[in-house]
Amino acid sequence: MIKKIFIAVLVLILIGVGTGFYLWNKPHKKVENAKSIAITAATLAKDYSTNEKDADTKYLNKAIDVSGTISEVDKNQDGGVMIVLQTDDPAAGVQCALRDKGANPVKGQTIEIKGFCSGNGITGVSLTDCVIK
Repeated sequence: MIKKIFIAVLVLILIGVGTGFYLWNKPHKKVENAKSIAITAATLAKDYSTNEKDADTKYLNKAIDVSGTISEVDKNQDGGVMIVLQTDDPAAGVQCALRDKGANPVKGQTIEIKGFCSGNGITGVSLTDCVIK
């Protein structure tokens, strides 16, 4: 009886380890391969300021194509390029973390970015894993 329980526990442990290994090594979703929603930066920010819950339902963790004018270019803590797209509210832009650390966007440039929406924060809507289209 103890031998059967030991074997059952061992099988469950092996299944757990196998599942964990699979999930750890699973390829990450790339924004280039994801179907996206096209929107302007001003509309995206307005949707979040009007009703954050509805905006999360539409955009959160989904790939979106955002077009707008660059109001700021900066580096984040990882040395990656961060840009902010201008909206109607100067205090809340659309922040985009670019995947390409060598990208050279210019302030004032009109641009189209594709990235995953990670929701609304203190300084506006955030996009991650962004690529310039």
